[in-house]
Amino acid sequence: MDVILIGVVAAGVLLLVFWERVPSPPSAKTQSPVIPSGVTLAPSPLLTEQEVVLYNLIRLAVQDDYLVFSQVPLWAFVRVDAAGKARAQIFRDIALKRVDFVLLHPGTRKVAQVVQVEDVASGGPQADRQRVVKSVLEAAGIKLVMLRSQQAYTAPMLASLLGLDPEES
Repeated sequence: MDVILIGVVAAGVLLLVFWERVPSPPSAKTQSPVIPSGVTLAPSPLLTEQEVVLYNLIRLAVQDDYLVFSQVPLWAFVRVDAAGKARAQIFRDIALKRVDFVLLHPGTRKVAQVVQVEDVASGGPQADRQRVVKSVLEAAGIKLVMLRSQQAYTAPMLASLLGLDPEES
């Protein structure tokens, strides 16, 4: 009988020790809401109508050669090998920069080309953004293709601009 009593007490102690070690999930009451009250969110179009047309033409032009992605942040596909202040400065420069279209090689999973749509009417911040993007892509060895926003393109024209043979694409 003493053996059973000792076993029950030992099991109880082990249960209490185990119970204390397992962290309890945080209470929903203690967490602040992600979206503050008074704020409303709604979906927004990712691409303009003109960009959707261009996206579809690029997809036709590259077909099985590349995967096409749009509105990709520059930091998402450029690896920065630097330390300290230099690394921080580069990330500050590219933090909010994104490219219009990325052509990704499906085998290597690396960006082969970037397509930027150039609006000839814009300047100032847009020109600075393009300068940073061009400089980073050049340093990373990624080909940049500039398209004009006011020009109409066909799939064969785009294939030629992207260095693909239109008959093969």
